Amino acid sequence: MKSRRRWAWITGIIVVTAAALLMVWLPFRSEDPMLTAQAAEQAVLEQYPGKIEETKLENGYYELQLRSETGLYHVVLDARSGTVDSIRQAEVKEEKKPKTLLSREQVKAELQKSTDGKIDKLELVQQKGKQVYEAVIKQKDGRRQEVIVDPYTGETLSFRNIQPQPQSKPPGKEDKDDKTAQLLTEAEASKLALAKIPGVVDDVELRRRDSEIPYYLIEINLKDGREATVEINAISGAVRSVTWDDDEPDDDDE
Repeated sequence: MKSRRRWAWITGIIVVTAAALLMVWLPFRSEDPMLTAQAAEQAVLEQYPGKIEETKLENGYYELQLRSETGLYHVVLDARSGTVDSIRQAEVKEEKKPKTLLSREQVKAELQKSTDGKIDKLELVQQKGKQVYEAVIKQKDGRRQEVIVDPYTGETLSFRNIQPQPQSKPPGKEDKDDKTAQLLTEAEASKLALAKIPGVVDDVELRRRDSEIPYYLIEINLKDGREATVEINAISGAVRSVTWDDDEPDDDDE
């Protein structure tokens, strides 16, 4: 009888000890190793394209900030299994609306509201790699002013008084500013165009590209319903060409 009890005690001790060891060993045996931050980021990017801006480990989970084409997302990833626990959008990306270029007529109308002077010149030019409207306004007192206008908003970017044209210089000494000051006005160019093609002026536009000679494009409506576009040299006043509706231009003398 005593022998049986002793064996029972021994067996019980062995079972209890084994159970205790098993309870201590099993968690370490079954627990998966944690992912590195780099592996966690890769796991997210494989499912959601974008750029990881921030990664931090907290309580067995990686919290990541993912920037994608549609905005900023907060992603929670299990640090052991690598599965995404949750994802929510933190910021919505604002869509940029395409800019609309104001027409020459719109800019001219707005400028005319803010001045009592006469707009002698208005053209779309390149300044420092950007498009701007350049206007020259002649005030009633004879002063000439240059105004630079944003072609998308109509905002005045700069304003300055143009110095009076200096006395004539010896031949060969004229500079670029002198040539700019000698441009024909819209009224003068229109008069020359009407002398070539009688009718009613519908529109006048001054154009200039880099080092090319500036010129006016003047649209004229005739009594018989036809339309003609006359190209006038903005410096010499010579008729460069005449275009009838969709016809090819008729070249003239410069």
